[in-house]
Amino acid sequence: MEKPHAHVHGCTQCGCNNPILEILKEELFSSENLDRMKPAPGQTNTQSSPQTLMISGGIIRPMIGGSTEKVEAIGIADGNVVIAGEKEEVTTFMDQNYPGYQTKELTDGQTLLPGLIEPHVHIVPAAMMAEWIDVSPFNGQDLLATYDLESIGTTINGNLPTTPGYVILGKGLDPSLMPFVPVNGANELQTITNTVLDEINEDPMMLLSASMHTLYLNTSALKYVFKNSKYVQDHYVTPDEYVKQTQGQLQESKQMTPALEVIQAQVVAMAKNMDAYLTSLFKLANSRGVTFMYDAGLNDKFETVLSSYVQGNPELVRIGGALLCADQEAADGLGTYPVPTTYKPVYYGHVKVVSDGSNQGLTGYQSAPYCCDPANNTGIFNFPEKGIPADTIPPLYDTLINTVVAGKGWPLMIHANGDQAVTFAIEAYQSALAQYRGPELRNRIEHCSLLTPDQITSMLQMGVSPSFLIGHVGYWGYAFNEVIFKDKAQMLDLCGSSLAAGMRITLHSDNEVSPLGPLRMMEQSVTRIMEENTTSIEVLNAPERITPEQALIAVTYDAAWQCYADEWAGSLDAGYFADFVILEKDPLSLTTQSSQYMKMRNIPVLETWLGGAPVYIAGS
Repeated sequence: MEKPHAHVHGCTQCGCNNPILEILKEELFSSENLDRMKPAPGQTNTQSSPQTLMISGGIIRPMIGGSTEKVEAIGIADGNVVIAGEKEEVTTFMDQNYPGYQTKELTDGQTLLPGLIEPHVHIVPAAMMAEWIDVSPFNGQDLLATYDLESIGTTINGNLPTTPGYVILGKGLDPSLMPFVPVNGANELQTITNTVLDEINEDPMMLLSASMHTLYLNTSALKYVFKNSKYVQDHYVTPDEYVKQTQGQLQESKQMTPALEVIQAQVVAMAKNMDAYLTSLFKLANSRGVTFMYDAGLNDKFETVLSSYVQGNPELVRIGGALLCADQEAADGLGTYPVPTTYKPVYYGHVKVVSDGSNQGLTGYQSAPYCCDPANNTGIFNFPEKGIPADTIPPLYDTLINTVVAGKGWPLMIHANGDQAVTFAIEAYQSALAQYRGPELRNRIEHCSLLTPDQITSMLQMGVSPSFLIGHVGYWGYAFNEVIFKDKAQMLDLCGSSLAAGMRITLHSDNEVSPLGPLRMMEQSVTRIMEENTTSIEVLNAPERITPEQALIAVTYDAAWQCYADEWAGSLDAGYFADFVILEKDPLSLTTQSSQYMKMRNIPVLETWLGGAPVYIAGS
């Protein structure tokens, strides 16, 4: 359980704003450290050459126009698709235009699809923290069978740092997915304090919560911070007072900054192999069929890191993203919107505004208090104003959104988890779009966790589309339903209602908040089974389940559209990149709950291709 706090602007929350990188960004991304992160001369690999190839057999779904209909064959040349259709037609075309081409015959059941898309991830933060001990609840794409303080302690003590003087650093700690704790006849979330962590290890230890809203410290880490931080010494008389007042729960930038500054040199040193960490991340994505990743929180430093990587390494995934905008000054400084008409690595498609926190971290901004402790907690809103009622949109926030959309003409992604944050996002869009004069924008609400039918109608009328963190249902649905929200959990991720209203939706992982894996996201949207419930198979709001066909569109064709990539990705139409995946089995062939649950996510990815060249081959 994360304790209540006095909110100040600039707080950190979930995957959309990593406090480690925000607080230490000047040191982490200095010119000297950026040079260290680059591979040494001669260590980069050569980009594979595109193949001239005709593929036939099996099942081929090019998703042209968003249709899931099959074709018999597809031809690729010069990194692009050149034709898709009946085998005889494709053969004739390839014979006439690309003599000497190779052929590839899929076996029965093998399925070729456009490369899968992750429309909301955080690439640089995930790579930067690669060496931190993973204390998250995940094993691959599944929840750990056992996730409690004892198992976390085993993980930590089995992966202790070997460098003298290093503090134990962990990431992904998630009290919301630990066993519930009975308190006065009601279930509550596990509380993490310094004394709880002392039982795991008494050496200095800092664990970042999965929501990235809290940094948990054991007693020796608190005393270490006190000894080395003048700021802490100026605000607390003794180390014991610092321990007593914080109880090892440092929240918001104001509390977290002194602790992170003390370990600044260690964090920088652990991020020195940045290119290697990015390569590992992209290869993991390839192994799950991903060919395109859209970073939902880019800044100039992140863009520099990714652009440098692309220049010095083989391209494994296409990269685009949203430019993070934290305040009015940043909005006023926006330049002309660079409409993405052709692909450029690390292109900008949107501006990103983060309005609240994380529902599972109890910081999503709600209209009514959470059902669990702490009492009367309605979460946080990142743009508060004194004297403005909690249910009234703050004028400065409204002005910020108006500046981005109506003033500067940028498409916008608003992070909104809590129902009050979603309400404010819709109200701000209504105000901004009433003043906007220009071409249609693909505005989005990220996570868009708690919705009503009326809000879906409003979003549809404005042309605002949702991108759902579908793990909220699959991974956290049971905690939401039993403890955090109870009846309100029925409002989570209304995929079915959104599609029925005529919306285009996407599914995302918010990696590292949840694991990469569009097939898993498809499965969770199709089944809506709450995976943490180990005693029975229970579906959260069954009418909101969608079909496998709808889910496939959401992770290919509509994901490309939402990310301004629909001129080159999301489909295998002629002229598009030959970015595709070959699966052992067709996900659309899984038509029953028993064949889908815990199985769709595990369909083997046999091959992943980018620009007509293989970037992943299973077993090689």
